[in-house]
Amino acid sequence: MRNPRLFLPILHILVLIGVAIGGLMPRDAAASLSLVPAEFSDDGRLAVVQTAGDLAIWNIETKALLGKVPQIQCDQVRLLKQEGWVLCAGNGVTIYDWKRQAAVSAIPPEAKQEMRVLAYSREADRIVVRQGNDAVSVWHIGDKLTPLKHIPLDAEKYVLSVAASPDTKTLAVTQGRKILLYDLQGTAVRDIVMKEGHPQDLLFAPNNSTLAASIGNTILLVDTEQRAIHARAMLKNDEGARVRLTPRGFSLDSSRLVAGNGRWSYPVFEVETGKRLALTEFTYADRERGVQTNTQLHAVDISDDGDYLVGQPEHSYTLQVWDLRTGSRLPDLCGEDCRNMGPKVSLLKWSPDGSKILVEMKGGRNVEVAGKISLWDVNARAPELVLDPSQPQAKVLAKRVAPSSAQAAASVGLPAGSAFVHAAALRAMAASPTTNLLVTTGDDGLLKVWNPGKGTLLRRLKLAEPASALAFSADGTILAAGTTQGEVRLWETRTWREFPSYASYQGYINALQFFPGNRLLAIAGEQPKVVVVDFVTREIVKELVHKNFSESCDAKGCVSKRGTQGEVVLTLALLDGSPFLLTTARGGQVAWDIKTWSEINKPAGFPENWSALGWRRPFLATTARTRNPNAFALTVWDARRNGPVAGLDTFTTRDTEVVEKGTTMVLGVSLAVDPLNRWAATRVGEQVSVWDLQRQEQKTTFSMRMPYYLHWTGDGKHLIVSTLDRKVLVWSAETMEPAHFLLDPSVTQ
Repeated sequence: MRNPRLFLPILHILVLIGVAIGGLMPRDAAASLSLVPAEFSDDGRLAVVQTAGDLAIWNIETKALLGKVPQIQCDQVRLLKQEGWVLCAGNGVTIYDWKRQAAVSAIPPEAKQEMRVLAYSREADRIVVRQGNDAVSVWHIGDKLTPLKHIPLDAEKYVLSVAASPDTKTLAVTQGRKILLYDLQGTAVRDIVMKEGHPQDLLFAPNNSTLAASIGNTILLVDTEQRAIHARAMLKNDEGARVRLTPRGFSLDSSRLVAGNGRWSYPVFEVETGKRLALTEFTYADRERGVQTNTQLHAVDISDDGDYLVGQPEHSYTLQVWDLRTGSRLPDLCGEDCRNMGPKVSLLKWSPDGSKILVEMKGGRNVEVAGKISLWDVNARAPELVLDPSQPQAKVLAKRVAPSSAQAAASVGLPAGSAFVHAAALRAMAASPTTNLLVTTGDDGLLKVWNPGKGTLLRRLKLAEPASALAFSADGTILAAGTTQGEVRLWETRTWREFPSYASYQGYINALQFFPGNRLLAIAGEQPKVVVVDFVTREIVKELVHKNFSESCDAKGCVSKRGTQGEVVLTLALLDGSPFLLTTARGGQVAWDIKTWSEINKPAGFPENWSALGWRRPFLATTARTRNPNAFALTVWDARRNGPVAGLDTFTTRDTEVVEKGTTMVLGVSLAVDPLNRWAATRVGEQVSVWDLQRQEQKTTFSMRMPYYLHWTGDGKHLIVSTLDRKVLVWSAETMEPAHFLLDPSVTQ
């Protein structure tokens, strides 16, 4: 969810310079967007909402009403680059300074038809405006609106749709069987002939060069630079095709297109090939006939990244959230709050990062939000603010009690005891350092991609052989999976396009480690060597042979001797921002300088025993002696200062052991620091603690059955704890409570 997403999300970090405010033509019933105009700033901090006769501007972070523009009615609103400026489009286009409560500039209407902003580019400080069926004009905002270009429209030549690229450099206009492409910075006009029929419903992708156009039940995907159709996307009759397919939104990387099939379903297509990737269909249980029946959605909004949809179904008094990439329904946005509400939702609007949704609804059991504009937290599935423009501060609603671990699992349909992520042993897990993605793999031969914050399963990838090791690149764009048979498979994580695999001949892969630049990958397997492979040339750059020292003692003393045989390396660790790679075998650790590929005794400033904490974490994990000769302390170490950052959990060997069915199981300890270096999580045996790293304060402690791996999400908002019995708990840093268990509904035992 942006987030998101819950996920993303993605949590979104990416910000598009040019953002389209809305489609040119009025949206048909297939995408009944909000009747109430509302918009977030690109960073999600501010929100502008049309209320009865006024525009209200809110600071979501401070929960304060910043200002109002009185006695104005808008069909579109947009917060502009200039501080305090907001754009209102309707009968005309007017820019207001809400701080001074004064109009700055205006474009007067040329006819009685409404005016609509097609695109706004913050970078260029430019807008493209459609003036009814008469013309399209381009304006520079600056200190005041300045006209740049005026393009008349010839309604007699069958103009059905007009769209502008997000960067405001290109205008597309349908004219009969043609699409005319206007260069808005020059005078050139090119055309593309559509032999299939009259194109409609134009929509530009964020990359500014891909254009979607619908003709009947087909969407043509056009490369405007080459002036060629490069793919066709369509639904077949057996896939529920009902009406004309209409483009509704692209993913941020322009690789996926979300289309509307009336109000009945939303398919997702791959832009490059036109292949259908997922289909989200809306149904309800017809109890009288005992069957699942198709239903339609009323108010709808799609997240900015095209990943999620929120809408109100015709036959269900609730607000549903759907993952468009998988076609799966997620937990409802509101349950008891929406009972007996009926189809009376007039505002649904995702925040840019997908973590919040603006809602206005009438009816329902929650009198605090009924008939008002409220802001809902998607993860918590609960309203948190009521935006009443008659009050200087938003009303903060009481936080619902965070669910316990068992309650969190039950909220997704199963008790905690059945919240499994794989049908066989969970073999490996990796969290993206930059996005809210988690990847798990198990002995069932599946690779599963999750949005951990939202608790949603995004995709399943079937492997010929089970994967035993996972690794993300530093920027999170590449995932590598090493299998039990020595194969290394790689994916690009935005589109999940797979690269050619690599046969390492290492046998069972124990560990993988990318180097900065994404080109080199270290592979450790059953062979007594680590191979470093260049994945551009597919050549082995270096073979590292891990040899441990052993002590030979006699009456005169002990001498350390280098072993003659290489050992099987079990783990790999690279300190972010340093040239040091750590290989660990049963006999101990060896450090390597990756600039010279030479072995070094111990890097300067490092403790004797250390391990890297992951990308974007410039610290080391180590253990330190305490005053108690039998106790140790888990410690975060700064190699640049050659000293500890924080001393955390103190433990003895017995603390790391668990009695399991009469036998003793040694779980050991682990340490994880979030990518923003705010929180540290420690595990000692079955006890997990979360620490404020700067204050070195223990914030909370909880117990779990057989926890093992600890990972933080890329935004540091969630801690991921996997267990040895195939469960994965997502813990919230915001609430300091467990959020939910990850759950694959297809795995029941």
